[in-house]
Amino acid sequence: MNALEHLDGWTMRGMTEVERNRIRAKLRRLEMSDAVIERYLHKCKTELETFASASRTVNQWEKPNPESFILQALVCGISAALLGGWLAYMGGI
Repeated sequence: MNALEHLDGWTMRGMTEVERNRIRAKLRRLEMSDAVIERYLHKCKTELETFASASRTVNQWEKPNPESFILQALVCGISAALLGGWLAYMGGI
């Protein structure tokens, strides 16, 4: 590593092939096309983006799971109803 590649403790390099494959796998889980994935990886390479930075960006794109949200709301509603009924019964109302 020469002096130009090292600046204030940060290595000025892109991602390794293993890191690129990990980003590629994350993007495939988001159901992105191969063309979009390759464009994003090319952008990361040209901008010398690190794995940590690219990974944070991809994590922000992750889709929320609506099924788990609905299930969570259903469980909260049922437990609130049961707790309210129990408190009413115990309070003698």
